[in-house]
Amino acid sequence: MEPDPTTHDRLGRHYLEQPAKGFRFAIDSVLLAAFATPAPGPVADLGAGCGVLCVLLAARGLAGPFTALELDPTAAACCERNFARAGLTGQVLVHDLAQPHPELRPASCGLVISNPPFGQPGRGRLSPDPARARARHELRLTADDLWQRARELLRPGARLALCWPPGRLPQALAGLMDNGLAPRRLRLVHGRAELPAKIALIEAVKDGGEELNVEPPLIVYAQGQDYTPEVAAIYRTLC
Repeated sequence: MEPDPTTHDRLGRHYLEQPAKGFRFAIDSVLLAAFATPAPGPVADLGAGCGVLCVLLAARGLAGPFTALELDPTAAACCERNFARAGLTGQVLVHDLAQPHPELRPASCGLVISNPPFGQPGRGRLSPDPARARARHELRLTADDLWQRARELLRPGARLALCWPPGRLPQALAGLMDNGLAPRRLRLVHGRAELPAKIALIEAVKDGGEELNVEPPLIVYAQGQDYTPEVAAIYRTLC
């Protein structure tokens, strides 16, 4: 008997189905969902995986409708079932973000959110699992593709929120500006106060101004494996 291709995992009060192999949600999704500025109207998640970001945004009170775009069919099927379990309104599209999707109306979204592949091809260890490799390295989705899809979907003045590796911030900030997405908020996430940042949370506004607000750093752990009060409060609210 072949092993089950999916698992059911608990994230606080949420039970989410996700692929047993490949990319699996982690704390970065929780922190990104808390960082994003809520907006009325349609929400799009680019590279949605199992749909964890949409579920967490709904926990913040966003009504959607939510559109999840995901390349991997197994993850997309999990996303559909998670949408149904959480009572989310919207759709899941199996789609390669290198191209626009004909069913999506341009300039229709109030918020686009993404936790995209971090690793550059040729740098770092590439997972032997194809789904995990695509989720962690830019093998199919490039940064330019991401900026273009976000710009197409956002209405003027609407926002893109994403995670990004701090070491590649110059690329992200320049690419966003080149695509008419003005970086307006930046927050660096540190595992511990004395350690370098591991994640950059970025929010950009379509056709926005040029002023960037660099927020205080977000520290994940206090002592041992205890979350700091701020991160613990985020988990209590969303999860």
